[in-house]
Amino acid sequence: MKYLIFLLFAGPLSAQVTRVSLAEPSTETGLFYIARSTNANVVMYEANLGPDRQLDPEKPVNVYWIRYAEQGQKERLSSVQWHLAYGYKHRQPQPEAFDVYLNAFKKRPVRVVMRDGRPMAYTQINGHVAHLRKVFVQVDPDSGLMPRVQYMELFGTDTSTDKMVSERIVAR
Repeated sequence: MKYLIFLLFAGPLSAQVTRVSLAEPSTETGLFYIARSTNANVVMYEANLGPDRQLDPEKPVNVYWIRYAEQGQKERLSSVQWHLAYGYKHRQPQPEAFDVYLNAFKKRPVRVVMRDGRPMAYTQINGHVAHLRKVFVQVDPDSGLMPRVQYMELFGTDTSTDKMVSERIVAR
């Protein structure tokens, strides 16, 4: 799955692979984030709201790094990172809903909407419609300069039961 390879090739590489425990990044407009096994940095997906507190139809989601491995600063994605991995395309199927297709994983759209004045991201997780919170990408620690993704995991909350759900998608 070349899209999974790009998820990590597009980001900074680290020789040591560890799973770092961090507080979940949280902002008033945060939707979800991608964490990787290579280091503590995460890619944050945040709703882009206009002055009317509605999603911007031209660019409904802002995407950026949070560099926890450094000083926790925010940083823009490079053009390569945007186009090959963490960026997205979107369409607007309804007036206040956007289907976001991540460049590295176009098969599973994320629906971004406003609910009770808060931005929310929904997708299918293990057969359930779920509020997406986190994506974790595990890299093969022996893959060297061309990182190979072993699997990615989606985490969220089932919208009908309010129970946590997860799904592991293994790279082929």
